[in-house]
Amino acid sequence: MTRLPDAPPISCFLSYARQDDVVMDFVGPFADSLRHYAYADRGRSLEIFVDRSSIGWGEQVQPAIRASVRSTTVFLPVLTRRYFDRPYCREELFLFYNQAFVDGVCGLLLPVVLLGNGFLTEDNPDLAVQLVVERQFRSVREAWIEGPASAAWRRTMLALASELVDRVEAAERALVVAPAVAHVDVAAELARFSDDVSAVMAAASAVVGEFQDVLASGADVARLAPAAVRLQDAGRRFERRAFEVDRALRAADVVESFGVASLDSLAAGVEALLESTRRGEAAHVPLRRLMAVFREGLTALRSGLCVVESWGELPNTGQ
Repeated sequence: MTRLPDAPPISCFLSYARQDDVVMDFVGPFADSLRHYAYADRGRSLEIFVDRSSIGWGEQVQPAIRASVRSTTVFLPVLTRRYFDRPYCREELFLFYNQAFVDGVCGLLLPVVLLGNGFLTEDNPDLAVQLVVERQFRSVREAWIEGPASAAWRRTMLALASELVDRVEAAERALVVAPAVAHVDVAAELARFSDDVSAVMAAASAVVGEFQDVLASGADVARLAPAAVRLQDAGRRFERRAFEVDRALRAADVVESFGVASLDSLAAGVEALLESTRRGEAAHVPLRRLMAVFREGLTALRSGLCVVESWGELPNTGQ
């Protein structure tokens, strides 16, 4: 009897902070187990990419993400606290989520939490955390602790592989019908975003000024606490607005570039100031806690800039 050909493999992209895997050695066993159980239990082979260049993601991340969603590539962010501190990891999460949302296949985003479960709460204001919580993340903490030879590992990987196949097959059905192109006033949306850019520049510039004055005068760094909170709030607002505008551009299916060179330069200035405090942070706990707030704001600002800078890569299929 002639053997029927297998169904096309399901593509999966693992997004993770590289430094985590150096210590935890999780990605290899995780990918091997998913491949085995998906085929053994559901008859679907998996093609798992663990490097951005292997799936074509790199400088041209926008079109690669769009193509990945529409070919039902599963996005598996392997999460720890370190992941949320990486602007480029956040960018991948935001862009994939928005494209999957516009195409009606949010199930292709399957967050996997390795460590840091306590950070993932509904009241956490971090936008990336909110998206992960919304997608009802899957924890693999206990499986990792017990190890690949354990029953806990096998149960967890088998359940995850089955859920992954279910979500892909649901997305395959949904993508048979092309999504309607939404009417979005792109010019008006970008005009409003220009106001957002001006607001975050003014807030960050004021904070930089206060920071420099305190460092130059040798004043008590506790004076910087309100400024740290302002930068944190401004960075988070900017990141959220960049995320919202990115979704609008995807829904309208247009290409737009938006220059924020001055804001990028300002973010680099904040980063340089924070770097100048590292030696003091090592010996001064109050300073360390204060700088952590500054860094959260800077991470959100950098993340929003990554999203904005990629808009020029959006293919203009609307013309």
